[in-house]
Amino acid sequence: MGKNPEPMGVTHGWADVNGIRVHFVEAGSSSAPPVSLLHGFPQSWLMWRLILPELAAHFHVIAPDLRGYGDSAKPGGVAGYDKGTMAADVHALLAQLGVGRHLLIGHDRGARVARRYALDYAGDVVGAALLDILPEEWIYDALSAGEAAQRYWHWTFHLVHDLPERLIAGQEDTYLAHLFERSPGLLAQMRADGAWDEYLRAFRQPGAIAAALNDYRATYAVDVPRYRREREAGRRMTAPTLLLWGERGNLAERNVPEIWGSVADNVRGTMITECGHYLPEERPVEVAAHLLEFAASCFAPVELPAAPPNSTGTR
Repeated sequence: MGKNPEPMGVTHGWADVNGIRVHFVEAGSSSAPPVSLLHGFPQSWLMWRLILPELAAHFHVIAPDLRGYGDSAKPGGVAGYDKGTMAADVHALLAQLGVGRHLLIGHDRGARVARRYALDYAGDVVGAALLDILPEEWIYDALSAGEAAQRYWHWTFHLVHDLPERLIAGQEDTYLAHLFERSPGLLAQMRADGAWDEYLRAFRQPGAIAAALNDYRATYAVDVPRYRREREAGRRMTAPTLLLWGERGNLAERNVPEIWGSVADNVRGTMITECGHYLPEERPVEVAAHLLEFAASCFAPVELPAAPPNSTGTR
């Protein structure tokens, strides 16, 4: 029996929303200001395990498994994996739980859902924290083919029809290990605390590989064209937005706040030093402190610790 990686104090729930069954966890007091955590690829709600207790000490935390991931439903086909539909899943879940205006925190694919949510349900969002991403249309439009192949190879690999499913099936451990090994020491940490076994279990569920790939396919087919149209129409994010990225990740050497400033009105950015792509699992203390500080600025004043010195910020 492997080690249980779940933090203390979480409760599991399932909800039928937007035509699918969604798994989620909650923590903290239901009377506290609400915060929703949206995970990235190839993970689940569990990626927040190291910072969730810190957030739950001050806020009501809801962390769903997004459509296609973890223990949520994995419908077949590309339809439904566009970020508008995935954001609608989260919106319906929070409405069912009685959650009103809340703070959105998303990493990787979850940050893409959070961006869409902040546009489509702006009145429900007090702020959005987007971890280690750039606007998806910027990636496709601004990078050279060589740089895209080097830094975002999986974006193009996942777009190929059918072949990635057949290559990954039976080699899930090899594929996931390759992704996590981009951050030195992270895979060993995950194996030690039990998260690796859980991620592998979820990724081996029927339909899980195809669902994750369809997430990327829908981004290219649906989300990117939509964002291009919205950019031309002048539609922008208006909620206060915190950007966090890793010094050693794909966003290194980019002016992240400037890039996001082309599509959002109110951004602030902080680079987490000695960190790769998987911020909440690599540098949980620093990331939690920045998120708590940002959350306190979005809600009524809360007594919180100051952000740590081991980071570089730009405003």
